[in-house]
Amino acid sequence: MTADATDPVSDAASEPSVIWAVGSRERVLAEIRAALDEERWDDFGDIIDDYFFALTTAEPHVLIDAWPRVPSEWVAQHPRQMVASAWTHAIWRSADRLEERVERTFTRWVLDQPRPAARDTITVHAMEIRHNLVSGRFTRANDAADDAERAIRQAREQDGFGDVLGMVLLHVGLARLVVADLARAAEAFAEAWRWSATGMPHPLAPYLAGYCALAHALAGDNARAQEWAERSIVPVEEDPHVMTYRLQYAGLLARILIAIGELDRAQTESLLAKVGRGIESGDLWWVENHARARHALLWGDRARTIREIQHALDSFPSLTPPTSLAGALLRADTCDMHQSLGDIDAALHTVGPLDRPGLDPYLAVSAARALMIRGRAREASDLLDRVEAQHMPDFVETSRWRVLRANLAHLARPTPTSKTLLAGIRRAIDATRSADAAQEAIPGVRDILVAEQPLPGDGSARIVPPPMVSLTPREEQVLGLLAAHASVQEIAEALYVSRNTAKTHLRMLYRKLGVSSREAALQASAYLRR
Repeated sequence: MTADATDPVSDAASEPSVIWAVGSRERVLAEIRAALDEERWDDFGDIIDDYFFALTTAEPHVLIDAWPRVPSEWVAQHPRQMVASAWTHAIWRSADRLEERVERTFTRWVLDQPRPAARDTITVHAMEIRHNLVSGRFTRANDAADDAERAIRQAREQDGFGDVLGMVLLHVGLARLVVADLARAAEAFAEAWRWSATGMPHPLAPYLAGYCALAHALAGDNARAQEWAERSIVPVEEDPHVMTYRLQYAGLLARILIAIGELDRAQTESLLAKVGRGIESGDLWWVENHARARHALLWGDRARTIREIQHALDSFPSLTPPTSLAGALLRADTCDMHQSLGDIDAALHTVGPLDRPGLDPYLAVSAARALMIRGRAREASDLLDRVEAQHMPDFVETSRWRVLRANLAHLARPTPTSKTLLAGIRRAIDATRSADAAQEAIPGVRDILVAEQPLPGDGSARIVPPPMVSLTPREEQVLGLLAAHASVQEIAEALYVSRNTAKTHLRMLYRKLGVSSREAALQASAYLRR
């Protein structure tokens, strides 16, 4: 893999075309027709070897019509063509994977050869990735992705790579995606695009660009996602029996997440309306749920969306464990929505034990915010410190992470949060086009973030989540006395309690607000009232 595989080419003029030239495509189709008419099955097999995935992308019905004309005895004697035939029929049936009989036969054939072709070896790894992804064995899928990448690097010959490698690396990227290794997922998708965008060029290329855009959007870098999304414009496919029906959704989901990041409600809702039912049976169904949850947080019906996500978690437990990106994101979304509705207990219950090792950063942000709202700012800060240390050296601060850190710093200090620090956070928000993160800033932080430039959008987005700390009548009294600059003795006299009892009331109030001084308590209380 190249070190800069996640960086799209900056000079658009230098980029290769990603359209399979009509003349070349028509020549291949003519050769297929001639081979079928003249019953030259070996010649047909050679064409399939070189152009199978190109044909399934650009001309799927040619293959669907061709295979019934090919003798089944000949197919059984040629393992590559047996896999190609089975793959064509699996796509037509909207199946998630090949039949195990076909996989076993092909794998045995490859392993029995003294020097199997590199394309066949990496195909075996791709089938193993697919098998484990569908079964919810994500660690094994990731291990198989390691094997595939190793086989690609060590290959001495690259025969057939131009057609096969894009699809193999797509599955490598999916294996990285489900375990939340977004940097390596984006790298695999970008490398797949590079292989496909040069040569033929391969018609898979724009779809692969969509997956790369999605990986960056899920990582919170909408600016880079947009660069890749511009390469992923593909025609709308409405036939569920062809491969591109599922592949088209990666770029669409990336553009939805970008629109949410830019607080563009109209664009978000327009794009969400284009997501068809076909996504439910693909690899990215959970991304749609995540996108709809983010929309609900800002503009929609949060209670109904909580029920929908919980139904998804209950329906697909093997595909959404907390250790997977799907499970972590959907639980974090549920936690956020519970917070926005004021149910902090439900929010923290959704996350589960906060002291478990390997807590996902997405869940950590949501849990820390719930702790902050509950008035346990110090615990929230400690949680973020622990999770950041556990995920080093690959940890990357998203804009939401930085905003929450600023919230906690603002509540913990008697003086306003450093304007220089917040100016840096605003630059990061603008650079990654993640204005939705600024919506989560508490008023003291938000005021500084938008002091020089307002956030994009039409202003209809809600601040997520609103403060939900509830003060008792006695705590309200203490706050009122603090605002009047009363000393501890004056507070005790006003409440008809001892000085020690007055100190206890102050300590409880500070703990609930997550502060350590009179000034910070007054700032936090102003935030609560607002």
